[in-house]
Amino acid sequence: MTILNDIVAYKKRLLNDGYYHQKLQTLKATKHSHKARLTDALSRNENLVLIAEIKSKSPSIKAFQQKDVVQQIKDYERYGADAISILTDEQYFGGSFERLQALSAKTQLPVLCKDFIIDPLQIDVAKQAGASIILLIVNILTDEKLKQLYHYATSKGLEVLVEVHDDNELQRAYELEPQIIGVNNRDLKSFNTDVEHTNHILKYKKENYFYISESGIHSQQDVKQIINSGIDGLLVGGALMNCNQLEHFIPSLKLKKVKI
Repeated sequence: MTILNDIVAYKKRLLNDGYYHQKLQTLKATKHSHKARLTDALSRNENLVLIAEIKSKSPSIKAFQQKDVVQQIKDYERYGADAISILTDEQYFGGSFERLQALSAKTQLPVLCKDFIIDPLQIDVAKQAGASIILLIVNILTDEKLKQLYHYATSKGLEVLVEVHDDNELQRAYELEPQIIGVNNRDLKSFNTDVEHTNHILKYKKENYFYISESGIHSQQDVKQIINSGIDGLLVGGALMNCNQLEHFIPSLKLKKVKI
């Protein structure tokens, strides 16, 4: 059993226990003000797009610096982030849908609900809490379920970040013809990260997709290692949560894209 298996089993228990039905009843219906779309930022920016993440802990890191997360959102936006990612898993990542709802109201940037989605009900909750993007992890879904959830989310007006971990999952993602594909640099068994993973996975990538490198990015040097893969953006969490000089760090990550 891997950590990911444990997390998926936990999500199934929450579904069976009525957790998500309860969230739909207790979360206030979000008045969806117009948020920018991530695909617009990806298509128009000559530099890498940054999805800046809010999280309190993870299975590999028990805690990050204690931050005023409302101020953190404001700083992300102020210093150049193009979208916000918010963890909503409670048990493993210390997030919540209440946090998503509170923070999504503080920004006009696109907001990603970062969670482990295996059922349409979770998409309903994410949207009600104010998300404009959801994450679908190819590894934990069958092709049929992946297709169902992808089309359900897009029918609700949500953007979808389709996450892959290896070559086979990338080919499965292509079957959807999604706009945005994320390459996770984290090993699903050990939870260790290696940014070079992006270079390996995107060696034979197809054109006409946007590619995001996720996890393990801690410095401009890390970005320089993968910029030639042809990525369009980055998803960065822990390094931002532990950074005390966002005004310098965020711009340093947004290197000029390399056209392949």
